[in-house]
Amino acid sequence: MLNWGVSMSYMFQDLAGLALATLLAPLVLYLPGLGLVRLLSRAGLAIETYWQRIGWAMLLGLAILPVFDTLLIRVAGIPGMLLLNGMLALWGTPLLKGRDRITSLIPFLLLAVIWWLICAWSLVDVDMEGKLYQSLIAVDMVKHAAVVEQIVHHGIPFADPFFARDGIAGYYHYFYAWPAAIKWIGGEAISARMAFSGTIYWTGFGVVALLWRVAADAAFIRPGRGPRLLLLAAILCFVAGADLLFMLLRYLVVHRIEPELDSWNTEIRMLGTSVLWVPHHVSAMAAAWTGMLLVTRATPRNRLLLGSAAGAAFATMFGESVWIALAIAPLLMGWTILRLSRRDFTLFIAGAIALLLSFPQLHDIIHGRAPEAFPIAFSVRPFTVLFAADTPTTQLWCLILLPLNYGLEFGLCGLGAYLYWRRHRRPDSRGLAVRQLLLWSTITTLFIGSFFKSVIINNDLGWRAVLFPVMAVLIWTLRLAQSVPSIRKLHPMALALLALGSAGTAWDLFGMRLIRLPLFAVRPIGLNNSPSTSYAQRQAYEWADRHLPPDAVLQHNPSITLRAVDFGLYGRHWPAVADEQAYLFGAGVKATADRMASLSPIFTRPLPAQDTLRRVRTAHIDYLLFAQRDPIWRRHGGPPAAFPCVYRSQFICIAPVPKADRP
Repeated sequence: MLNWGVSMSYMFQDLAGLALATLLAPLVLYLPGLGLVRLLSRAGLAIETYWQRIGWAMLLGLAILPVFDTLLIRVAGIPGMLLLNGMLALWGTPLLKGRDRITSLIPFLLLAVIWWLICAWSLVDVDMEGKLYQSLIAVDMVKHAAVVEQIVHHGIPFADPFFARDGIAGYYHYFYAWPAAIKWIGGEAISARMAFSGTIYWTGFGVVALLWRVAADAAFIRPGRGPRLLLLAAILCFVAGADLLFMLLRYLVVHRIEPELDSWNTEIRMLGTSVLWVPHHVSAMAAAWTGMLLVTRATPRNRLLLGSAAGAAFATMFGESVWIALAIAPLLMGWTILRLSRRDFTLFIAGAIALLLSFPQLHDIIHGRAPEAFPIAFSVRPFTVLFAADTPTTQLWCLILLPLNYGLEFGLCGLGAYLYWRRHRRPDSRGLAVRQLLLWSTITTLFIGSFFKSVIINNDLGWRAVLFPVMAVLIWTLRLAQSVPSIRKLHPMALALLALGSAGTAWDLFGMRLIRLPLFAVRPIGLNNSPSTSYAQRQAYEWADRHLPPDAVLQHNPSITLRAVDFGLYGRHWPAVADEQAYLFGAGVKATADRMASLSPIFTRPLPAQDTLRRVRTAHIDYLLFAQRDPIWRRHGGPPAAFPCVYRSQFICIAPVPKADRP
């Protein structure tokens, strides 16, 4: 375990942790992927060149290792996972010899540095003069960091970090084995947040490797255009749609803007910003595609091994994102039936292996989640907030406007896909299977994303299903773009969409930190609206980690914001209830609402001491965290006198709850 042993600002502490996590991440997952490359190449997986080996190592590391890593953590902890990955890394190390010469590595290295700076800008806390400024990604990072901490300290399965209860959490957690291993190695030198951020950085490389691999297997890369296509793939990941037009319209109508580009519509993010926000969903999509690519390469001689490898990839897909699995499942089932009718059992083998490997995850989901309403409902994908209602009239309008909806969201890549199909000629047989998969995966997931939605907190099904079409339109655009000699040769509409998309992504990145009151006319957001309190809470939770019992329940005000973040970003002491969305990991909606109703008044209005004690003891709370922004603090000019503080700052008080046998 490592420890910095020195005091530094939170920003430099995060930057140092991110840098160390960046160095460790490929050693934990991608280097072992080379061992899988060597293993599968002996089974007939044709991998000709050095850079193809590196690309396949990334894909196999992302797609196959997570399911086995999580299974090993269940029985042997993180050391067991690292033992497996270490042996695979040693087995695959000889494949690092014999690097091919390509035109120049400088453009790729420059992009790698820019991508790291984007990650740092998007993920690191900035502190100045006792104030802490967080990125909007903290809204999602809180659950990522909490899961990483749980795996590091409790293994798999783990308890619910958002709602104190008996039993286990029911959540898709396979992606988190990777950052958990980094955190375990780095110790206090790497926070859970920065361990996860390091995997975000390297997931971006895996996405570009996937784009190149699918394009190559689809016979889309022209001779000598490989490096050019690779660069274009990385760049196009950051070209958004035409969303900026609606931001301008919003400003003209209501004189207000939003920090998030997609706030006007049902979210469709391009791959670059998707990796920043939801790398686990993107990685699940990569696992699905890796499994499908392995199936297309299977022959009667290597069917068993490649089919089994594909099954492991599909199991990883399910364990990383239930929504990605649900979106692509109809295609996989139909493809399996078609293959069986031709006496090809590769997909049947893959399905059987995936089901077998997924039994522990299925058990966790079934036993870790309260029985609730069915999580999926029928709904036509809304177009703008004006058509968000579920009335028959608005649903009809949404159906009519679906082509416009997707056209605006896909932007330049949507135009590229249209031009590809308009110029499409009868293809030869090379790459036909992969081209068909591109088409049918797009049709299938567009249908799912257009007419179904998930009803657990957000429409994650609709948001994540479109990752498959996003990838497909990008690859179809690459097919044409690799032959464009200069940006000046682009059609004026393509140039306009390129400018809009690039500016849109810049807006998204800029908005993560700076598009807020009072600098801009935006609606108030609950996140980080008191930088001084955020700074004080980071200090308080770090103090709690050092001084409170490891399993103590530390309860903050769960109703001060829609999503509480500081407890999960900076601490390891979980609350009785995090916020009104604390059912994320499987606690029932009613149980969450009941506990919110019981505990929120402690922080909002004066209560008799015995009533307060009854409420906190019923929820098995050990410590209360009062903040200056809590209504009860503002009313009395400080924390409640009935609870003496064991930790006190200008903004925060941590108070122990008296035991039942004490006055």
